[in-house]
Amino acid sequence: MIHKKAGYALILSAAMLTAACGGGGSSGSSENPSGGTSPMPQSTTVAGPLDTVQTAVTSTVFVPLVSATAGTPLQPVLLCANGIATRNLLDIADAFANGLASPATLATTAPAQAQAAVTALVGNLSGLLTSLNGTQTCLGGSTAPTAGIPTTNPLAGTPLAALGDQLLPILLSASQQLAPGAGGVPSPLSALQLAGIVEQLSNAFSTGLASLPSEVLTAPILGGSLVTVDDALAQLASLTDLAASGATPQVLATSFQTLAESVINNLLTQVLPVANLQTLAGGGAPTDLVATLQAAVASLTAGLGTSPTTPLPANPLGGVGFEALTGVINQLVTTLPTALTGTAGLTPLAAALGQVQTLLGSLLGLGGSGGGTGGGSGGGCLLGFLGLCPAP
Repeated sequence: MIHKKAGYALILSAAMLTAACGGGGSSGSSENPSGGTSPMPQSTTVAGPLDTVQTAVTSTVFVPLVSATAGTPLQPVLLCANGIATRNLLDIADAFANGLASPATLATTAPAQAQAAVTALVGNLSGLLTSLNGTQTCLGGSTAPTAGIPTTNPLAGTPLAALGDQLLPILLSASQQLAPGAGGVPSPLSALQLAGIVEQLSNAFSTGLASLPSEVLTAPILGGSLVTVDDALAQLASLTDLAASGATPQVLATSFQTLAESVINNLLTQVLPVANLQTLAGGGAPTDLVATLQAAVASLTAGLGTSPTTPLPANPLGGVGFEALTGVINQLVTTLPTALTGTAGLTPLAAALGQVQTLLGSLLGLGGSGGGTGGGSGGGCLLGFLGLCPAP
């Protein structure tokens, strides 16, 4: 099994992270545009059965997209989506799967193993808020996130303000519970405390998202990232609540499997804008690529419901149904840098609704702004090899 810390160090290079952060240096902190300084984040990983898929999704999906969006407002959003969903949330889930090896002690061992990842999650959710206004990004969270959380809503005055209004108070409260105490060591979380933090984060994120304009949630890459984080938090809240309430090992294993399947599905079809392409292609497209990927993920994760401690395969995205990922990613990596030229001064939302939406339409031969579904001639469609061209 690949060790996560080594895997991520190799995959997300120091140069890429420095570019995303807007600078380098070794001071250990960076300026926070909303006030205060942010300690340079620590890697807080949990080894578990989802390790290989975390590494595969990062290297297959996020590294190419992060590289292709370098210097644009979408790169910080992608780094945050990876840090939160691929890393922190699945790490916390791994801690509970590990606990199922000895269910009698799970209520103690799982929170202890997950606590650093919960702290990183709080740090990265704070980074997500600032990434959405194009000023700062996520690098894995922090062992002491209190100093890095903005004191005012970084999204105030934008269409995304409601998300910050709902989430920021919960982040500040959670950071106080997770902050180091006397001797620099945080107090251990009980299963009930951990479940409470996750549930509050999930409720706040979901409430904030529900108040956003509808076009935000369908915006390519950005909307998919927000939907993915929202669903992952909800799934994790269910898992941690079940653990805190003493659910049976079988119930916990089923919840773990559902979480893994849902998060991986969203990473491969929502953050990677496959669902956006499918919608633009319309019902007449020869292939339902979203359904194909979902079936492949269901097959990959099916065994977790009965054997949650068994690691996923060494090459989890190499099986039947995942073949199209390479084609989609190659097309995006080839075209995104040109499409996003000149977007450095835009917000991530403007770039997603503008340049990225137009690009997806052009890949399908729709022309114009890429609006509308189906009914196009398919002329100039570059995705025929994936069965995604609109019907004539």
